[in-house]
Amino acid sequence: MIERLHLTRRQLLARLAEDGAAGATAYRPPGTAPPLAALPLPPDERERLAEAALASETGSVLLAGASEALLVLPPFPVEAAIDYSELYAAPLRASLERRRGVAVLLLRLGGFSVGFFRGEALVDAKTDQRFVKNRHRKGGQSQRRFDRIREKQTDELFGKACETSREKLAPYEAEIEHVFFGGDRHTLQSFHKQCSYFERFGARVMRRVLPVAGDPRRASLEATPREVWSSDVYVARNET
Repeated sequence: MIERLHLTRRQLLARLAEDGAAGATAYRPPGTAPPLAALPLPPDERERLAEAALASETGSVLLAGASEALLVLPPFPVEAAIDYSELYAAPLRASLERRRGVAVLLLRLGGFSVGFFRGEALVDAKTDQRFVKNRHRKGGQSQRRFDRIREKQTDELFGKACETSREKLAPYEAEIEHVFFGGDRHTLQSFHKQCSYFERFGARVMRRVLPVAGDPRRASLEATPREVWSSDVYVARNET
């Protein structure tokens, strides 16, 4: 039986076993899967773990102990494939605890909030609320007029969010290691078609979309480090 957890940095650090305990550890960069054949699991469950590891944009860390195995999909990329014949979480701990430069843009049709973090400290930020009409269900000329207004309001929101992101993040571009977006995935896809600024960050842009409850506010932005540093963890217990 595999249990999937979404753990904050603090929760994951508290769960990691002491280094040197009996077991095996495998670090794998994105696009590769750790060795799973030795795990006492049915083939379909091992396949599920392999698929999760291969789909992870940050790679994986397998910590296989005597009573349980943890497959950690960390918040930041694993850089090299390394194996240990014991439980050895030191590289994972170091990755989780290192202070990083992170840019975040939260965007919904009600506004946006953009900021630059050094670790969990918000260094610079800007939040703006914008009104975009809700979808209109009537047809005819009224519908066409509504659609034009909504499109104009959306374009203005995207333009302002792009301009403000450039203004706020440009001074920190050399420090930015990762860029995260939050909000509605469809809205973000439309935004990227209009705003080319973030293309300069290349592989530093993370695919993971941060959840945002309601329209972005300063408080929403300040709360993002908790989610940015969170990990998906698959727990497989040895019940034999």
